[in-house]
Amino acid sequence: MVVMIESPQGVAQADEIAAVKGVDALLIGTNDLCFEMGIPGQFNEPRVAEAYRKVIAACRKHGKFPGMGGMYTPELLERHIGMGVQLILSGSDFSLLMQAGTARASLVRGFEKR
Repeated sequence: MVVMIESPQGVAQADEIAAVKGVDALLIGTNDLCFEMGIPGQFNEPRVAEAYRKVIAACRKHGKFPGMGGMYTPELLERHIGMGVQLILSGSDFSLLMQAGTARASLVRGFEKR
């Protein structure tokens, strides 16, 4: 079972949550966490990194998988994977559809110039 951590209270109780039998992973919903912290979209805010450190430490202590969602840029993915995140939501359905649509539109526009 994957448990979402999306609030400062969830981060504060990460050790207790990770200790629960049957929980396999704690996945931080970063967008919701930032919103609950009053810093929407501020993924580089030091409190976000501290939240990740706490959750990752709790996961390591209890043999669970730390996870992340809501941050999809290469820089943020690399940073948090480097911190020890193992379960990665690397894109949302909307962002993936937008990337594919943008690539297809660029392809078609390229034909117009010929």
